[in-house]
Amino acid sequence: MSDKVYDLSQLEELAGGSQEFVMSMVETFLEHTPGQLEELKAAFNSGDLSAMGGVAHKIKPNIDLFGVSSIKEEIRLVESLGKEQVNAPELSSKIDKIDSVLQLSFQQLAAHKNG
Repeated sequence: MSDKVYDLSQLEELAGGSQEFVMSMVETFLEHTPGQLEELKAAFNSGDLSAMGGVAHKIKPNIDLFGVSSIKEEIRLVESLGKEQVNAPELSSKIDKIDSVLQLSFQQLAAHKNG
């Protein structure tokens, strides 16, 4: 398997050593974030930049909490451009990167949860 795209150290610190809490948070992330990612892509594809920014705002804390640092800047840019309703040329590539990194994090976290 490739290198992990996530880092649970911040979540583990927050959990105070409770693996049950960590696993519960991982389950919640895997339950909700894939749907939010689909909402983000749908909003972008339909040109609803305001909705796209709102969904990016919802996803951002999870990216931070789960240490998916390779897309921290991208999610903030997407959120900002969405709120400002700016369809910047780089938006499509940023969303593609967020999508691919989050898809990989879903796979890796599911394996971690079941392993």
